[in-house]
Amino acid sequence: MVSKILAPLDCTEIAEAGLRWAEQAAQRSGAAVHLLTVVDPMEPNVEKRAKDAEAYLQSRRDRLKARGLTVKMEVAAGEPAETILERAESVDLTVVSSGTVRWLISAVLDRVLERMTRPLVVVRASQNDTQLPATDRILVALDQVDYSSDIIPIVQDLAKSLSASVTLCHCVAPNVDEYGRAVPGLTGRTADPIGQAELFISRIAEQFESEGIKTETVVAIGDAPGQIVRTAQRTGAGLIALTTRGRDHLDSRLVGGTANAILHSSRLPCLLTRKVPVGARVSGARSGYAAS
Repeated sequence: MVSKILAPLDCTEIAEAGLRWAEQAAQRSGAAVHLLTVVDPMEPNVEKRAKDAEAYLQSRRDRLKARGLTVKMEVAAGEPAETILERAESVDLTVVSSGTVRWLISAVLDRVLERMTRPLVVVRASQNDTQLPATDRILVALDQVDYSSDIIPIVQDLAKSLSASVTLCHCVAPNVDEYGRAVPGLTGRTADPIGQAELFISRIAEQFESEGIKTETVVAIGDAPGQIVRTAQRTGAGLIALTTRGRDHLDSRLVGGTANAILHSSRLPCLLTRKVPVGARVSGARSGYAAS
């Protein structure tokens, strides 16, 4: 079950899209929230920036506490990505915003994605966002590869914590392109790809239903990113969950481009996890300025 959520913030209003999602998840799950701001000691005016960051986090902490949440705040000194990764090791879920204007931009998020070992929710930020999608339905994108199943126990825990239902989506590549021409390497590969996909996804559905999670399945034919996004819209999902292969960046190489395309084409938050090499660990954060 989800009991601790990390919410890194960079003291900008637009970065709080992630905080709003974390608050919503904490309200549903009863999880404690860890607010984190990182001040790089290599930059000028460190003490002033640390003091400003502490005041900023205190106001957010007090607001969340007034709404009945358990909240911890910390201003840490260190390199932002390294510090986020280190703190993420001690929580169940980390929630970050993409598209912000300071350090929560693609460079930091790239480094976090590249080395993450814990589940990560990426919330797209926008000045026009006034309400986040509900967290009561999760769409899980699955493929018949070893690393894809790594997300199953993570989504099971999250779904139970949020009292959410789940839609499992598996995409099958068409045997012909949009012009009716055979797709090289696909035609004749298997006699019944849809039947195999339905069998594959039904077995995973049984795992969710055995945990008491309401589950439906969808086998879609077509390009994976487009079908996943459309299925999420059709089913009313508020979160898209998928597994990455590691060595991933926000702008490239996410599950062969699938997660990258979903992150950029959907307004929905995305839960990302990846297969982690045995013994992988994160280090590099320095001591914090303030915590409470």
